[in-house]
Amino acid sequence: MPERCRLCAGPAEHGFCTGCRADFTAVAAPCPRCALPQPVRRCPRDNCDWQVACVIAPLRYEYPLTAQIHALKFSSARSHGRAFGLMLAEHLRKRAEIEAIDGLVAVPLHRRRLLERGYNQALEIARPVAAELKLPLLIAGITRSLPTQPQSELDVHERHTSVTGVFSVSRKLHGRNVAIVDDVITTGATVNSLAGALRLAGATQIQAWAVARTL
Repeated sequence: MPERCRLCAGPAEHGFCTGCRADFTAVAAPCPRCALPQPVRRCPRDNCDWQVACVIAPLRYEYPLTAQIHALKFSSARSHGRAFGLMLAEHLRKRAEIEAIDGLVAVPLHRRRLLERGYNQALEIARPVAAELKLPLLIAGITRSLPTQPQSELDVHERHTSVTGVFSVSRKLHGRNVAIVDDVITTGATVNSLAGALRLAGATQIQAWAVARTL
């Protein structure tokens, strides 16, 4: 079947057609460490134990992109995950940093949230990224062991506190360079908490890849 844009149903090669993608705003001159526009006035790396070597999140988290990510997470628009993943993979191919990565990890949901939603939006994005970049997707032995309040309801300090120690990794990752895949990076609290658990399991270099970056 021909690929169709998830918004207008027009012809598309990478999830969304050229016209609809033009409505999404790219992050200008992103910092390779935190993905905020340079110069970074207030770096999030100063607010927590930063475990991630590189952040790649090409789009600004603002309307109309916010509406589509909300649809993926809260309105059962599961197919948006594939569209976002194809779009993210196209951008990642242009970045030299990804050459170091040999495995992907989608930010896991707690089983309670997974039952409520029916799917993990980060995993829906990570699957097409893994397929397009021909990288293994590491799923087994990586879990969110404690339920947390939705990050969108918390302030900066509460975000970091709420995800401390919530991830557990029971598989061996010695010598592996992995990239964490998520939908949006805001303060970096979630990806850095997961990165800490991955590092304890032996991961060497850890990057974070997301569709969007909150400014």
